[in-house]
Order: sequence, then structure tokens, then C-alpha cells
Amino acid sequence: MNTAEVRAVPEMNGFRGEFRKLDRAGWHSVEVNGIAQLFDTPELAKIAAYEAMNKHHFGAGILRDGEKVSAQRSQAEASFGAIFKNGRKIEVERR
Repeated sequence: MNTAEVRAVPEMNGFRGEFRKLDRAGWHSVEVNGIAQLFDTPELAKIAAYEAMNKHHFGAGILRDGEKVSAQRSQAEASFGAIFKNGRKIEVERR
């Protein structure tokens, strides 16, 4: 199983930050516009690698997974409520 890790790799003029993705086994460099970046210290390289890894995994933020909820459905659920059975939501219709 892959683990998310970061590391600093020494280069000639500094340190290159690298990270491992959860869905890939290889190491990926911190890049800006496709160019690998060099950092002055290993700590700065690790911080940049950690931020790049988080940006890859979460993008612009944690997104909701599943079907899209319309505004009308949300209003109906607020009006009528819902029942939960075995962890599943069952919508209630009032007549």
C-alpha cells in the first residue's frame, strides 16, 4: 500500500522537494509551470513538498462526493424531514 511521504533531495545548488501520492508509487518533484524548484534548506523543500502533496490530494478544498442536491430537494427535506434506517436516508412524503 502506498503511503504519503515527503523528502528533500540534495542537488548541486540546493534541495529539491519531492512527495509521493497515495495513488502512485513514484516520487514527484515540486514544480512550478513544469519546472522543478530548488530550495535553500531541506526544511523549506519538505514544506513545499507537503503543500504540493496536499494540493494534489485535496485540490481547492475537500469536495462533496455523490449526487448533486437541487435547491428544491433541500427545501422539501427541510419541510418534510427524513427517516434514517440502517444508516440510509429515506425521504418522507406527507399526504
